[in-house]
Amino acid sequence: MTVTNIEILQSVDRHPKRKQPSHKSAGGKVIGSDDGPVKVYIKLHNKSPRILCATPQLMNMELMDPTFTWKGPKGIDLSNKPNVKITLTGTLIINNFSKELSGVYICTILFYNPSTKALQSLSLKYFLYAYLDPNYTYEFQIQYHAADCHNSYNSLFLKRLHTALNQLVSDLAYTISIHKSECHTLKVPLAGIQYELFLTLKVHLDVEVLDIICERDLEECDHNLRLEKVRHRIEAFFGKQADTYREISGLLPSVYYIDGTLQVIQVDRCKPGYGKDRKKHPQCGECCVVCSPGTYSSGHQVTCLLCADAIHFGESDCETE
Repeated sequence: MTVTNIEILQSVDRHPKRKQPSHKSAGGKVIGSDDGPVKVYIKLHNKSPRILCATPQLMNMELMDPTFTWKGPKGIDLSNKPNVKITLTGTLIINNFSKELSGVYICTILFYNPSTKALQSLSLKYFLYAYLDPNYTYEFQIQYHAADCHNSYNSLFLKRLHTALNQLVSDLAYTISIHKSECHTLKVPLAGIQYELFLTLKVHLDVEVLDIICERDLEECDHNLRLEKVRHRIEAFFGKQADTYREISGLLPSVYYIDGTLQVIQVDRCKPGYGKDRKKHPQCGECCVVCSPGTYSSGHQVTCLLCADAIHFGESDCETE
């Protein structure tokens, strides 16, 4: 966009290698840039920061009779939107930001230069994205000494282990699955051939059970607190097994836990329609940012995947019409 006799805003296409400014909302304000669009990340259902229709250069200039116009996604006029406030100085504030409000916002300012009395204009572009903090869950990796890999007792043991683990966390609105079970033959120095089970356990939230708990007592509804209780119980469960086996003198059972093999892995999860992309959103690399048109996330992964049929922000299904 040009100004009378002076080019104030240079198109981002002229600087394809220049990093675009970014801002993660945490109060404060966002200033436009003459180097290209500014990315602004706004937490879902929160108020946006104060988005100024100005550049650092303009903030230090005296402007005569300035007027400001804000256009939202698809060129929608924002002046009469109920959740939008535009101040006399052109600052944009959006209340209760939703994923549907994500997109390109353009502010146009018209003003007279007090020195030359020439009418000047400038357009500034902002990319606004809804984001969420990632949910997380845990995976547990453990190893057991096992019977021969072809022994049916291994399968019976896994069923009993699965039942015991789910009884352990049944009151916490979580279930545990044995996601992976592999039996391997190991040749151990001075011990000959041994067999070991390598297990991966996954933790799953039972949404229906949690909803019932939340209706009964909101203080008991905290997802993260309940998840931490799951982790502590599982760690105690295997710790107790290790203590028990250390006290056994003589022959150990056919299948028993190998002390010290428990690994606790935190796994991030994003809500459907959101994903992580450190390359595209370096200033919000740990955020679950709303998926842009052309991508989607079903919630089974932590990134937005390509999908030509996804035409809106926050698509959760690639077959969306």
